[in-house]
Amino acid sequence: MLAITAVLLLIVFVPYYLATIDFGWPIPRDGTTLVVGRDFLNFWMYGQAAVEADPVRYYDVPTYWAATEAVTGPDYPAQLWSYPPSMMLLAAPFGQLPYFVALALWTVMGMALYAAALRLWTRDLRLIFPLMFAPAAVFGMMSGQFAYVASAAILTVMRWREERPVTAGILLGLLTLKPQLGLFFPILLLATRNWRLILAAGATALVIIGLTGLLWDFTTWKVYLEQGIANQSLVLRDPEKLGGPFMPTIFMNARIAGASYDLAMAIQGVAAAIAVVMIWLVFRRRPAATDLEANALFLSAAVFGTPYMLAYDSLSLATTAVLLMVSSDRWKLTPTLVYLLPLLQLIGLPGPALVPLVFAGLLMQSLRSASGVSHER
Repeated sequence: MLAITAVLLLIVFVPYYLATIDFGWPIPRDGTTLVVGRDFLNFWMYGQAAVEADPVRYYDVPTYWAATEAVTGPDYPAQLWSYPPSMMLLAAPFGQLPYFVALALWTVMGMALYAAALRLWTRDLRLIFPLMFAPAAVFGMMSGQFAYVASAAILTVMRWREERPVTAGILLGLLTLKPQLGLFFPILLLATRNWRLILAAGATALVIIGLTGLLWDFTTWKVYLEQGIANQSLVLRDPEKLGGPFMPTIFMNARIAGASYDLAMAIQGVAAAIAVVMIWLVFRRRPAATDLEANALFLSAAVFGTPYMLAYDSLSLATTAVLLMVSSDRWKLTPTLVYLLPLLQLIGLPGPALVPLVFAGLLMQSLRSASGVSHER
């Protein structure tokens, strides 16, 4: 079924999307009036800003909007400059290339990194296709987003956290370029008392902060904290809930159901607390880095525990869910729903954000049962 889903996405969704492209703009736009590559435009603009005199000015929304229209043509939907300034370190080489050359290189690089990370977990070639073109992967690819790159980093950190903690820590430090993806890693690392990984991640983050400050002035971090994070929160406060089809979070599901911002955030706060408790209880026992159930629980908690998570950011969770499904006959339905999570959110089914929560609960029960059996022996 998973392979069939991947095939259908490629032969139905992708051609349909390509048919909507309007080539009458400086950068061609799709049927939603967004440029091909969508979110990659922001990344590419960060790369261009890296060689400009005052990149921090783009945290001002009208200023950045004017800059995007200069390259996309007039009447382009408002974009937000909300990444941390350290993103310019990664984006700088891409920003010096023509847009579509940079987009193609970014996509190929991401796919290669993700494929390499998959080989750390499985050599079963039958899984490569349904994972490389899972719904989260395809949506990330169509958006020019970080899905492949971020998932490669996360899966590698999970696999190497005990075996190669310094390398894993460096990779985790690099994830601070997109900080919402690593919010719950500190809980896991403290629970497992993995001090080498913590030190390596912290040192890498400090190097990134320092290098960014030396290249573009340390005031860029001050402006990011004051304006960049606020820009990101505009997505959550949007009264029209335009991010609803793309954010399978407890917060956004509550907003779509009619809850006010404050109520939805309170509900999300409870979910975050549950996520922290689950991660702590499971990882204080220091499960093996290869324990698929423990890893899937952590990644499930990381998805349902945060209010700001796009559907394509669930690729690492979908990966562990599929690996778990093929490794045991006990896991079929819930991992399949996890794999389909971006589609469930996109078509507007009620409450798809509950899927990772339910999956985490079932995993917690299974891990506790296994622990009880082991203690009895």
